[in-house]
Amino acid sequence: MIRRLLLAAAALLLPALPAAAQEAWPGNRQVRILVTYPPGGTSDFVARLLAQRLGEATGGNFVVDNRSGGGGVIGWTAVVRSPPDGTTLLLTDNSLATAPPLYPNLGFDIRTDFTPISLVVDYPTVFVVPGNSPARNLRDYVEGRRGEGEGAGFYGSMGAGSSPHLYTEYLQDLTRIQLTHVPYRGMGPAFTDLLAGRVGFLIAAPPTVLGAVREGRARAIAIGTTGGRIPVLPDVPTAREQGFDFPYSFWYGLLGPRGMNPAVVQRIQTEVARIVALPEVRERFLQQGATPVGGDGEALRRVMEGDLQRWSEVIRTKNITVQ
Repeated sequence: MIRRLLLAAAALLLPALPAAAQEAWPGNRQVRILVTYPPGGTSDFVARLLAQRLGEATGGNFVVDNRSGGGGVIGWTAVVRSPPDGTTLLLTDNSLATAPPLYPNLGFDIRTDFTPISLVVDYPTVFVVPGNSPARNLRDYVEGRRGEGEGAGFYGSMGAGSSPHLYTEYLQDLTRIQLTHVPYRGMGPAFTDLLAGRVGFLIAAPPTVLGAVREGRARAIAIGTTGGRIPVLPDVPTAREQGFDFPYSFWYGLLGPRGMNPAVVQRIQTEVARIVALPEVRERFLQQGATPVGGDGEALRRVMEGDLQRWSEVIRTKNITVQ
């Protein structure tokens, strides 16, 4: 579903820009790429890779600005209030698309106050338990083999209303299990507590968990994807293989403030599409289980609109609120 849309977007060919338009951005100005999570997570990795490559391609000075806290609102608001001159960009995940029903008083409209620029990459979801859990796969976990530790009945996420939170709520409805949510300020802290046994389950992108899974400190029990198994975790069955239809992934996209110059937007789209297609960049993403995407702002807008419609009802019926 989402993955098919993302892959379709990757096939878009963006026209070249006149030399004058290419030279106008970024010039000698610093470009900030805001990330609404602490350093070390998947968003931070994608942003830093883009910053490095965009700097090399344009000769500009690109920096990553981590604005964590407030469930993402701090960073999103900073972008909305920035001048639309291409010097402030936002590298976001699914969480921006589900913000309106969680924050009724956001102070901005995600449909009109951002300029969608490009999808970047799509990560499958990985279901993870501590390495000493008796659950060897998702079927085991659903049937009650979850361990006896203090955190066995809890799951972590990077905040109320975040994609890992909503995805786990969907999983609970799908499987009829009951767990208690523990929100964190990022997936890094949540995963640290899983390794310590303070929570017993979480859904994350592969980069967060791969190292610990390979070392045996955590165990991947399923992959949520519309496709097959992923090469970086070839022995982990998909949720669908185990009888559970879980088609959701983590997408990452680039946006700017409302009113950006179309020529600058197109230049960034062109560069992102070129960067994610580079063999060395594509290989880095593939080694993390990800699918490089690229594409135009309209594809990103459609993905965001689809997420907003899909998860608003879940947020309402589950009475999910942000403290």
